[in-house]
Amino acid sequence: MSKRKLSLISLIVILIVASIGGGYWWTHRSTDDPSHQVYVDGTNISPAISTTKTFYQSFIAAYPQLKSAIDHDSEPNTYAVPGLIQTKTLRAGTKTVGNATDMDPQGLAITPKYLIISAYSRSKKYNSVLYFMDKITGQYVKQIVLPTTSHVGGLAYDPISKRLWVATQRGLSQATLSAYNQATLAKASFKSSHQTTKFDHVVALPNIPRSSFIAYHNNTLYTGYFSQATRGKFISYPLSTSGMPRLSSRSDVDLRGKHLYDSPYTTNKQLQGVTFYEGQILFSQSFGNAHSNLLTFDNDGQKTWLDFDHDDMLKSIALPPYMEQVAVDGSDLYVLFESGSSHYRSQKLSIHADRIIKLNLKTLLGQ
Repeated sequence: MSKRKLSLISLIVILIVASIGGGYWWTHRSTDDPSHQVYVDGTNISPAISTTKTFYQSFIAAYPQLKSAIDHDSEPNTYAVPGLIQTKTLRAGTKTVGNATDMDPQGLAITPKYLIISAYSRSKKYNSVLYFMDKITGQYVKQIVLPTTSHVGGLAYDPISKRLWVATQRGLSQATLSAYNQATLAKASFKSSHQTTKFDHVVALPNIPRSSFIAYHNNTLYTGYFSQATRGKFISYPLSTSGMPRLSSRSDVDLRGKHLYDSPYTTNKQLQGVTFYEGQILFSQSFGNAHSNLLTFDNDGQKTWLDFDHDDMLKSIALPPYMEQVAVDGSDLYVLFESGSSHYRSQKLSIHADRIIKLNLKTLLGQ
C-alpha cells in the first residue's frame, strides 16, 4: 500500500473518531446546560438550575466536609433530575396529555441498569410519573406515567423478584403499596403509548394512613410515614416466596428466609427515606429550609427490636436542604433532593440540588 493511500486512510479514521467523540461531547454538553433545555417527548432532560461543574463547585463551597465523599471512582457523580422544568404526562382523571411544570421528585430506586425517580404534581392536576436514568452514563432513558396522582414518596426494588414497589395511597387514609413486574418495566414507555401503565399489584396496608417512604432489605419491605411534629412509624413486611409482602403474622405463608419479623417501630420525626448498609440503618431526615440530616444507627433491621433513640445514633451528617429518598448500591449512597422543583427554586437556600448526588459510604461514615 502506498504511503499516500495509507495517510488518507489514517486521516479518515481520525476524522471518524473525532466525529464520534465530538458528537458525544456535544450531546453531553447540550444536555448539561440549563439555559438551553433539551426535551424528549415534552419532558426536559437538562438540569433545571446548574451545570454539573457549577453544581459541584456550589456543593463543595456549602459542604466542604463532604468533598472527599463525592464518589470519584466511577462517574457520573451526579445525575440531573429530568422533568423539573416540564414533564409531559396526563391530566388527572383524564386521558388528555398535558405539560406539568410542578413535578416534585420524591422516591429513588437503584436497579442493575437504572436509577428510577418518582415524582408527583404538587397541584395534583397531573398524574405522577417515573423517570428512568441510565445507571452507567447518567442519560435519560424513558418515562412511565402512573395511574395515580399519589405523592409516591418512596420506591423499592426487589432484586430477587425483579419487582419495583411504589408507595401509593387510596383516598385520604389508606396507604397502599403498588408494584410493577420486570416484564412491565421493560416494555412500558409513555413516549410510545401516551397512556398510563397499570400496576401489576396493589396491596392495601392495614392500619396505616399513609406511606411516606419505602425500602427493600434482606427479603423484607420496610415502609413508614412522615410526621412533622411527632415521632413517625416504621413497619417491616417480610416477603413471601412469591415476592409479596406478608401483611399479618399468619404462619401459613412461606417466607423467603428465617427470622423475618413484621414489627412496627417508633422512629424519629421528619423522616423522608431509609436504606441499609453493612449492618447499619440510614435515615434521611428533612423538613424546611435548614440542613437535612443523614442519621445512622447500628442495627441491621432484622432483629425483634429496633431502638431509634438519639443515644443509639452513630452519626448525624449534614446534607443540603429538602433531602428525600436515599438508596445504597454497593458502597455508594445515592441521595435525591426536591429543592430543584418549581416550588422551591425561588427560596433562598445554601444550595438548590437539581440532581441526585453519589457519595462514597466508606468515606462518609469514616470506615
